[in-house]
Amino acid sequence: MANASAAGRQAWDQHWRSLDGSAVFGRLASWVRRAVLRPAVRHYTDRWLAAEGVLVEAGCGTGEASAVVRRGKRRLVGLDFSLPVLLSGRGLPPYHFRVAADLRALPFADGAVAGFWNLGVLEHFPPADGLAVLAELRRALRPGGRAVLFWPPSFGLSRCVLAPVEALRSVATRRRFRFFPDEVNRLGSRRQGRATLAAAGLQPLAADFTPRDSFIHLVLVGMKTA
Repeated sequence: MANASAAGRQAWDQHWRSLDGSAVFGRLASWVRRAVLRPAVRHYTDRWLAAEGVLVEAGCGTGEASAVVRRGKRRLVGLDFSLPVLLSGRGLPPYHFRVAADLRALPFADGAVAGFWNLGVLEHFPPADGLAVLAELRRALRPGGRAVLFWPPSFGLSRCVLAPVEALRSVATRRRFRFFPDEVNRLGSRRQGRATLAAAGLQPLAADFTPRDSFIHLVLVGMKTA
C-alpha cells in the first residue's frame, strides 16, 4: 500500500506539473473547468449539499471547477493527494482550508462531515479501491450527509474527444500516451453508478447524465441514512 500510494502521488504530482499555463491542453482544461464545470458544480452543490457544516471536496486538484461553490455558513475544505497542487492554489476560492491526505484514510472523525463532492476522481481507482474510498466517505459523513460525485462514464464526451488523440499520439511516438493518470474505473451506465453507491452503503438519490456539464460526467448523489 505504501509503495502504491507513493507511486500514485508521484503520478499526480507529474500530471499537475504538466498542466502549466503554457501547455495547450492545460489551457483547454482550465477553460472547461471555468466555463463548463463551474456552473454545474454550483448547481449540484446548491441542490444536494447542506447549507451549513463542514463540506469537503475529496480530490480537489486545482479547485478551479469549484471556485463558485457558495460558502455561506459552510466551512469548505479542499483535500487532495498532491501537495504541490494544493500549494499552487493557496488563497484561491472557495476553500477555507486545504488538506493533503489520502482518500482511503480521511483525517475526519466518524460523522464529522456534512457533505462531500468531487470531479473526475473515482475513475482513477480500481473498483475495489473505489468502493473503499466510498466507504471511507460514508464513515466520515454525518447521518443524512450526502456525496455528490462527478464520475466520468465510458460514454462521456471527454472520452469521445480525447481517446482518439491519445491513440494517435501513442502510435506516432511509439509510447503509450494519456492526458490523465490511468482511468481504470469509468462507469458503464446509470444503473452501475447506483449499484456502486449502494454497495458502499450509500442510498442512491440521483444518477444524472445531462447537458448541464456537456455530458462529461455521470453525476451520482448518495446519502448516508444512518
